[in-house]
Amino acid sequence: MAELKQRSLEEVKALSVDETVEIMRQAGIVGAGGGGFPTYFKYKSPLPHLLVNATESEPGYWGDKLLHKQYLEEFLQLFEAMKAIFGFEQISLCVHEKDREWFADYAEHADDGVFDIRYVPNTYALGEEKTLVKHATETRVPRFVDNPDGTRRPGMPPDVGKVVNNSETLLNVYNALFLGKPLTTKFFTVYGEEVHIKVYETPIGASVSEVLEIAGLDVENSGHLSVLDGGPYLHDVSIKELGAGDAYVRRMTNSLFLIPRGRQGKEYAGIETDPPEEGIVSLVGKVSGVNLPLGGGLLKPATPLVSEGDEVEYAQKIGEPVDEGFSVGVWASLGGEISSIENDIVAISGGAIAQEEAEAEAEPSMTSGAPPRGEAEPFQEAESSG
Repeated sequence: MAELKQRSLEEVKALSVDETVEIMRQAGIVGAGGGGFPTYFKYKSPLPHLLVNATESEPGYWGDKLLHKQYLEEFLQLFEAMKAIFGFEQISLCVHEKDREWFADYAEHADDGVFDIRYVPNTYALGEEKTLVKHATETRVPRFVDNPDGTRRPGMPPDVGKVVNNSETLLNVYNALFLGKPLTTKFFTVYGEEVHIKVYETPIGASVSEVLEIAGLDVENSGHLSVLDGGPYLHDVSIKELGAGDAYVRRMTNSLFLIPRGRQGKEYAGIETDPPEEGIVSLVGKVSGVNLPLGGGLLKPATPLVSEGDEVEYAQKIGEPVDEGFSVGVWASLGGEISSIENDIVAISGGAIAQEEAEAEAEPSMTSGAPPRGEAEPFQEAESSG
């Protein structure tokens, strides 16, 4: 039963907890909101309350809001299914007060026993799970929890009966459970200096420079700009100097934010943007190559199922999760030839980035010498990475 295939609502609701968790693991789903924590692990022990983080935790972002407009019926179906599978007593959609009108369509479906809407203050960064729990419920996550062996660890939402997931993460869960689709793409906003705001659905592993070229930027003559992977508050430096070095789209990339080189992201904390006129633009099949990590951060590398020189199709499984530690399935985000498998990175169609620059999730290799944010690791703060 735990396989990726199309299912009706009733078939999804009939899945067991173990089957659903394994589908998430095989599909390669990790937290899309920034942390990259393996999603399947959050659902191994059912809890009473699911919080859906739709706050767009950085100013200027539009990805999650557009997803909720475009996929309203899919989210409603997923909420119904998740309540049946995991026995949630409540599912809460958490949005900013300023976005009440944007989510008015959801409000028409709330209070019917499936989910409710929780409006939270218009502050950033509410993407931090503990902060969201504090504002959306009457519960506070403890700062520390004492373990039975006498050690202490930071408190987490499950300690107070809460599961927190980003909107895009849950859309990926819908795709896996209902459509049999694995994780191959990332939704994110491109905005900032010298670009018109865009929201792209882009193959994971695509070249950041190539995406910016598609967005209309003259990358080779933009050395005066830096690219942040993230927003004004929480981010990594993706490319310190455009045209000199590259990076690639990660499973946790929520934005490519362009600022003048030498400036700090926090200087743009008051930025405001309008929704992109084109809505969500798909770049699937429109990039020249990808570099896909088999692991990274807390994730143990998946076992490669392909060899150099193999031809693969889009959404073909190329990595089998291992049983040790956290590990997820890896799927081709582009059809083409496997040009290399080195340092737990699978390059397809020659890759849009030089191999030595494509190891951002396997080991530190980002510009400026700072280690990149791996799967399930926090962003650097603006003061230390701007």
